[in-house]
Amino acid sequence: MPSEIYKRKPCSTSTKLKISLANFGYVRTDSMKQNIKEGRKNGKIPDKKHYKKQSKIFSGKGNPFFGKKHTEETLKKLRGENCHLWKGGVTPVNKKIRMSLEYSNWRTAVFNRDNFTCQKYKTRGGELHPHHIKNFSDNPQLRFKEENGITLSKKAHREFHKKYGRINNTTEQLREFLTFK
Repeated sequence: MPSEIYKRKPCSTSTKLKISLANFGYVRTDSMKQNIKEGRKNGKIPDKKHYKKQSKIFSGKGNPFFGKKHTEETLKKLRGENCHLWKGGVTPVNKKIRMSLEYSNWRTAVFNRDNFTCQKYKTRGGELHPHHIKNFSDNPQLRFKEENGITLSKKAHREFHKKYGRINNTTEQLREFLTFK
């Protein structure tokens, strides 16, 4: 008889303890408690459909959009000026440049050349920052030249800009910064 499968087996005390600890802090409403009580009185046990539905929900397949892709038409609505989050193309030029592929390639080239090592503290790896030797804003033609970059750790990069500021930095300042300990 199929209903025999779903009958509960008596739990050991250790299992009961685990269940009670798992449910600790979970608050049931009065109506939930009443439904549980009625179900236990009448001997109702969830059927196979209930367990299938629950397993779908917990595996992510209960989400109606799970495993599907947007159509090209929908994607057009979600991008650019059609997107509900569009604010009129206000991304600063500086941010666009720093998010570009050219900038990413420059950054990787500088790190590779310096063997992923901070040139101030000689530590390898960690959180590294590429630093422009000649100012990024003043020298647009040198922005993506590998020779105009140096690898610094996050700490060293902060120290440099704290000491010399963020504008009008020179090669002499960088040499001085790298020689003093």
